[in-house]
Amino acid sequence: MVKSSMLRILYWVYQVYLFLFRPVTYGVRALLVKDGRILLIRHTYRSGWHLPGGGIQRGETVETAARREVREETGAEMGAVQLLGIYSNLDGCVSGHNILFACEVSWRLMRERMLADKPAIHELWRKLFALRRQVAANADKPDTRAYVWEQKSRFDYTPRDCRVFHTSIEKVVVPAASRVYERRRKRLGIETIRPWDEYVDPLGRTALRPFRRVTQLASGAANIFDRVDPTLGQYFRTMMAENLLDLKSRKHKADGAFCAFFELTRKPFVFMNAVGIHYDVQTLLHESGHAFHSLEMVNLPYGMQRNPPMEFQEIASLGMELLAAPYLADSGLYTPAEAARARIETLEDILLGWPYMALVDAFQHWIYENPTRGADPKKCDAKWSKLHARFIPDVDYSGIEIYRPTQWHHQGHILQSPFYYIEYGMAQLGAVQVWANALKDQAAAVQSYRHALSLGATASLPELYAAAGAKLAFDRKTLQSAVDLIETQIAELEKVAG
Repeated sequence: MVKSSMLRILYWVYQVYLFLFRPVTYGVRALLVKDGRILLIRHTYRSGWHLPGGGIQRGETVETAARREVREETGAEMGAVQLLGIYSNLDGCVSGHNILFACEVSWRLMRERMLADKPAIHELWRKLFALRRQVAANADKPDTRAYVWEQKSRFDYTPRDCRVFHTSIEKVVVPAASRVYERRRKRLGIETIRPWDEYVDPLGRTALRPFRRVTQLASGAANIFDRVDPTLGQYFRTMMAENLLDLKSRKHKADGAFCAFFELTRKPFVFMNAVGIHYDVQTLLHESGHAFHSLEMVNLPYGMQRNPPMEFQEIASLGMELLAAPYLADSGLYTPAEAARARIETLEDILLGWPYMALVDAFQHWIYENPTRGADPKKCDAKWSKLHARFIPDVDYSGIEIYRPTQWHHQGHILQSPFYYIEYGMAQLGAVQVWANALKDQAAAVQSYRHALSLGATASLPELYAAAGAKLAFDRKTLQSAVDLIETQIAELEKVAG
């Protein structure tokens, strides 16, 4: 699911840095970074702290040195050093935790860049909005939403269903997300969760590094798929043998991850950029789910039959992440405690992802239901802030309210592909239902999952969900069952993760 994209990028850049320069930074205890550049670093094999700008002076505390360094490098005064987690001051550095520290000034500098782009994005939005209204009119549709609904072949649910889903998420998932944030707040020992506190390990543990080489990643994934289902395991091993996996990050390689399908050979191909972190394992499980979908549909004769709706395609991938999760510890990549920690992160991501999905989708419905206001980017900024407070009320923006309204500018789906986002929320709910079935009867659940994948686009969306053992649903009751299961599993996994 979805998170704050900029913080994800910051975390990923940090992980790539450690991977690429590990011979130099092996044993790093903490970093203070600005725009990806090291300002403050400590090694386990070097006493004291090192600042590239001049080091810690006699009688100077770590915090004072950090403030001075930031002032020298950026010209900015730091009212307080706020960290991307762990502690509300820098005492945690000295105790020897393996932590990424990114101060508030780094977060602010990123957001300042967004504010600088605001006039350009506003002008672009005015042009896009007018063009979209014209496209809809040319197609004899009353508005952009009606046009997109038909364009995306959304015959099985309506805008009203989406609004019901938004409300269900607000009433059922947002309180659960609040409980996730509260656990994090207590463990970090801070008064409120600020935006820069969201994506670090609240217990100060090092980032999971389950593999060093992509051969280990592929082998571990094969072990997992063998446990999920022998046929799926064989599918994956065939892809390994036939070089249908391009996993390793390398210079000049395109970014991102995807699964493609070669029509001539009728075989899938998985592309990604692995650097040795847990996210890479999740990515491979996810994209392999798409690959298995392609292989299960391979005997359908026509191309359109092998193009099921997005709302179901993502069940293949998100469902595989959850079906595979119980076997992480059997992969050779994780200890039982590490596997439990990884699974908790995945489940918490689901709880935090649904509200953000609802935010993005509700925002788009408002835009196109109210074309006069939707055409005005300033009114869009204000509406985004209001919806953000509704769906993500636990992240404290006091004193930095100026940064919240522009976040939608960098949610590419809104600018590039109207109404493309709710599919992930719908599929996530379906995937949790498939997983719930597997907890009761693994073999039967996987059999239903594979059968549903094999149908391709030959069945309606509700029929595809039903074939997988799930229900296409937007109601509170179905969502509550999913949330209850997730929270119960998190509580059990906490006992193992330690």
